[in-house]
Amino acid sequence: MNRRFLKDTLARESRAYGFTIAFWGSGAMILNQLGVPTALEIITFGIGSVLGFGLLTLYVYRDALNPVKDEDVKIVALSMIHYIAAVIPIVGAYFLASLPGLWAYLTTGMLTSIGYNLGMVIEERLAEKLVEL
Repeated sequence: MNRRFLKDTLARESRAYGFTIAFWGSGAMILNQLGVPTALEIITFGIGSVLGFGLLTLYVYRDALNPVKDEDVKIVALSMIHYIAAVIPIVGAYFLASLPGLWAYLTTGMLTSIGYNLGMVIEERLAEKLVEL
């Protein structure tokens, strides 16, 4: 196996890998707590996920109509593991499952988008601090 190829692959897949764990894990947790959801509950989870991502996007970019420049971002390898970002939504889903009705699905979807993305920021900052030591 070519180490350079694997290095490039891991860097490109890192965000998708953590995102998958966060969404699959939080979805599995809420299923475990509340049972098989109805179609409306599944749609509500999706709406919450999109809403959470949208709120973060509007906060960061300030305007939904501005072009986004694809910046070449450098990250520290430790931050690619997502030991915080992938776990926050799963743990949060456990607690949010106690909310009544559709609120559990809406808030779990929102927390998954928001928690995962903000968790990545925390991981990156921690990794940068460790590099400075």
